[in-house]
Amino acid sequence: MPEPSVWREAINVPRVGNEQIVIEKLSAASVPSIVELIKRNLEPFEESGNVLAATFRRLENLADVYREEGACFFVARDNEQNKFIGGVGLGPLHGLPASEGFGEIRDLVLEMSYRGQGIGAKLLGMSIDKAISIGYEQLYLETVPNMITARRLFQRFGFRPVTSKLKDGLAPPPGGIDCYYLLRIEDLNR
Repeated sequence: MPEPSVWREAINVPRVGNEQIVIEKLSAASVPSIVELIKRNLEPFEESGNVLAATFRRLENLADVYREEGACFFVARDNEQNKFIGGVGLGPLHGLPASEGFGEIRDLVLEMSYRGQGIGAKLLGMSIDKAISIGYEQLYLETVPNMITARRLFQRFGFRPVTSKLKDGLAPPPGGIDCYYLLRIEDLNR
């Protein structure tokens, strides 16, 4: 498997070059701000009651969820403005042990005014790097139909829509909307 920086360069992921933006692991002090950030950025979506229900459930004990084996949450902070502006989580898929090799990218969110600067790509890239270091073989994620820019980002990283029922039981959404994505780590070698 190539070094993560090699595959990331191969797909031309922008790097966060602005020193004022720092990406770090979730801390107890950052949890309330991150919970508010996620709520503020995801609640406007009509689908939030259904597709994003798991995200809102995780917010009740965010710190505990991301302390579990095989889990991590990265936050993006604007040092100049002294505020948290984004985050992304990684954890085992649907409660499976990390040793099963199935991970899930969760709760990727970025304040609107910071989008288009490569910060979301950096967060996603760091979570994939962490998934590789944990030993995940496949990464799954869910999104909602209106998140067109996010869906493009996922596809740029090699995530592909789940379009047919897979042997591990994952199935596409009704109507064929590309909301469920899968990345096989072995495909990053190609």
